[in-house]
Amino acid sequence: MKVLHFGDIHFWKLGTDRDFYYPKRALGSVNLTLRRRWKFPPAYAQAVAQEVARQDADLVLFSGDFTTMSLKAEYRMAAEAFAPIREKFGDRLFAIPGNHDRYTPLSVRSRRFEESLPFAASLIEGALTRSHVVSERLALIGFDCSHPCRIRSNGTMTDQLVAELREALEAQCEAGRQVFLVGHYPYAYPPEVEISWEHKLLEMERLTELVAEFKPAAYFHGHKHIRWQLRPPETPETPCLNCGAAGMKSSSEEKQA
Repeated sequence: MKVLHFGDIHFWKLGTDRDFYYPKRALGSVNLTLRRRWKFPPAYAQAVAQEVARQDADLVLFSGDFTTMSLKAEYRMAAEAFAPIREKFGDRLFAIPGNHDRYTPLSVRSRRFEESLPFAASLIEGALTRSHVVSERLALIGFDCSHPCRIRSNGTMTDQLVAELREALEAQCEAGRQVFLVGHYPYAYPPEVEISWEHKLLEMERLTELVAEFKPAAYFHGHKHIRWQLRPPETPETPCLNCGAAGMKSSSEEKQA
């Protein structure tokens, strides 16, 4: 089986929204203007989307962060870029939101992600997980741990999410299927990579415990803009695969898109 995994493509558009004075929106606008737009050239995101549409794969997994600040214009760009991928792969494309797709309370309340990218949204309003059966032997489970933060970039393994994820994993286990788990945040890091408090997954030990218990065949994620693959000592039977940032320009070989 050939799996194409990418994420953190970060389509962006300079602009404002009605919640401009929300701290994260204001800080994000300044960061994008002065710094981030040079690290994420628009041509990169378009080129990656076009290349993915040209590829042959059994599954295409996108582990979150279609946008940079959850602006309407950014969602339009993402929807247009992903249209050929959706047309080619259909339900073999499996995607979830990242923290940049849940940027502010207004963008969440207005269901901007769900309306713009329905193929990546849960079919049940308010649900934080969704599953897709690939075959008698394999299923995909994606989960959404992202939420607006006033300043930071954390996600959280909430009680609701842990309960839903456990139920989804139990269902596939009882059906005798292996699971590819898709999330946005890592729960384990290589020794040389810093775990910064303002960017990490809060209560990530709860995710570690679920992975250790149910042993998914692989965990696909992004968020940290550097590629890696590792088998954490806490979950040695599950490889953790970080795709890095598909839209990023960098002098580092491990970060360059």
